[in-house]
Amino acid sequence: MRHHISSGLPMEERIGYSRAVRVDSTLYVSGTAPVDTDGKVVGQDTYEQAQYAFEKVDAVLGQAGYTRADAVMVRIYLADGADFERAMRAYSEAYGAAKPAISVLNVLPFGLPGMLLEVELTAVRDDRGAERP
Repeated sequence: MRHHISSGLPMEERIGYSRAVRVDSTLYVSGTAPVDTDGKVVGQDTYEQAQYAFEKVDAVLGQAGYTRADAVMVRIYLADGADFERAMRAYSEAYGAAKPAISVLNVLPFGLPGMLLEVELTAVRDDRGAERP
């Protein structure tokens, strides 16, 4: 069973993607930027931007009936590898207790000025007998 989860932003329909997709018990959360609904980057440094991105991911997890503890894979894309420690501090605070697999990749700068990172996540839950939103 495939279920699409939307943030409600018009860009999803225009481009043709979902904020997240749940297939059976696995939830795939799209790349999550530290950008608010007005398209503005939130946070002055990598740590603050990561915190905001993780909050956005948490909102999607909650909307789909998941929690941070269900995270099995986190990918962090950094515009500058020198920001690794700041990103890891925010990651550890958010997801360290769940101990998911993690990849951190250094990528070319993002198209949005001031954007320092993007996060994506995969979560899995045991659905036996559980109702889902």
